[in-house]
Amino acid sequence: MANSDFLRANTNQHSVKNSLSHKMDKDIDVAVAQVMSMLRKKYPQLSFRHQKSMILTDIIGGLSQEYPEYAPIYSDVLKTSFIKPDGGFVYAKDAHGTEKIVLVAEVKRQGTNDKRAEEGKPKQALGNAIERLGKNLIGIRAIFKNESVLPFVCFGQGHDFREGSSILDRVVTMNEFFPLNTVYVQKAYTPFEPVSMFFRYHDWEIQDMVRIMFDVATQAVNEVF
Repeated sequence: MANSDFLRANTNQHSVKNSLSHKMDKDIDVAVAQVMSMLRKKYPQLSFRHQKSMILTDIIGGLSQEYPEYAPIYSDVLKTSFIKPDGGFVYAKDAHGTEKIVLVAEVKRQGTNDKRAEEGKPKQALGNAIERLGKNLIGIRAIFKNESVLPFVCFGQGHDFREGSSILDRVVTMNEFFPLNTVYVQKAYTPFEPVSMFFRYHDWEIQDMVRIMFDVATQAVNEVF
């Protein structure tokens, strides 16, 4: 059964979300692994590692070092709270021990009203996948606040992201009104910080994600090393 058919047939929304997320997480994990293999071949002088999540206290600690004047102002957060983008964080390290994040990846699926319309069923309320994306994006922008790059990429798929959908305007707003389906890595539009938001109706193939992520990561590596 296709993913969209399964979503409409199952009444347990949590089970549906977990099932769809499992496939999407598997695809992005495969794609990230391929990108890391390609990076190791292209940059043999660097080492690369993958990290799935980042503790919020570590993010605040890094910001406190970079902006000590604001350290007394930052809020206290639980030591167990974290940010976990779907594709995780890819780090690169040089021979001197300098380590930088060169890729952060997300995937989001939202919308099945195309299939419901074919069956004469009423529309369902629009999903909130991009709201969760917005939360992560705020944290990721903070991580890179003192960096010259912002190598974040999100792949969105589903009926809610079809051409002409008002949901796409929400994504454009998250991207500070910069165009979608464009690679942005270097912070060349100060004070704005656009990121690479690739959204469309059709599902993303692994190789498509690999191609785009490798472009983002190589631009980041070339900029910071």
